[in-house]
Amino acid sequence: MVEVIWPKASEDESAKSSRRELIGRMAIGVAHEIRNPLTVIKGYLQLQEKKSTYCNGDSLRIIYQEIHQIETVITSMLSLAQNKAINRIPENLNHILAHLYPAVQQAAARNGIITELLLPEHLPRLALDAAEIGELVLHLAYNGIEAMQPEGRLTIGAEQTAGTVTLYVQDEGSGIPPEQRERIFEPFYTTKSGNTGLGLAISLSIVERHQGKIEIVSGAGAGSVFKVMFPVLEQ
Repeated sequence: MVEVIWPKASEDESAKSSRRELIGRMAIGVAHEIRNPLTVIKGYLQLQEKKSTYCNGDSLRIIYQEIHQIETVITSMLSLAQNKAINRIPENLNHILAHLYPAVQQAAARNGIITELLLPEHLPRLALDAAEIGELVLHLAYNGIEAMQPEGRLTIGAEQTAGTVTLYVQDEGSGIPPEQRERIFEPFYTTKSGNTGLGLAISLSIVERHQGKIEIVSGAGAGSVFKVMFPVLEQ
C-alpha cells in the first residue's frame, strides 16, 4: 500500500510561530556559544601542529574530523533557526538541477548508487533562491542515497502541471515505516547512525520560504518519492 504523507498543519498557528521563534533564538544563542570556543580550539591545534610533534597525523586528523562534524551541526542549526530572508528571482529549475547533478552523482557513486536525471525540455520560470534550492536538492538526494543499498537507483527530475512545477527525488529504499511518518520533518529526528537529523527539517523550511509544498509518496518495500511543488511565476 502506497501512502502520501505531508507535514501536518498546526491547530494554533500563533502558538506554533511563537514556539518556533523561541526555539530559533535558543538555537542561535547555543550555536554561537559553541562556535566561538571551537574557533579558538581549532586555531591552537593548527599552531600546535606546526610547533610540536606531540600529536601524530592520525590523532590530528580525527580531531579535525570531529570539529568539522560539530561545525556542520552548528551551521545546520543556524540555517534552520534563522528563517533567513531569501533572494528569490526568476530561475529555470532545469538549470539548477543540471548544475547540481555532478555533485549528486559523485556522492551516489561512493555508495554504489546509480543516478538518473529526468528533465523536461521546457519549464516556466519560478521565483527561486538558487542557493537554497541547491541545498534542498542535496538534502533530499543524500537522504535518498542513505536509504538505499548498493546498486539502488536515485532519480531526480522535474515536471509541470497546471500552475505548478514539481521537483521530485525518488529512491528505491525500503520506504518509510509508519512510526516515522509523523516525525520525519522534526529537527534532530533520525534513525541513521552519524546523521544529524536536520536535513529534512531544513528542507521543509526552504520549501516554506518559497511558498511551496512538500509531500512524500512512500510504501513498505516500495521506496519513497519526495515531491516539492512550486507555484509558477505569473507572466
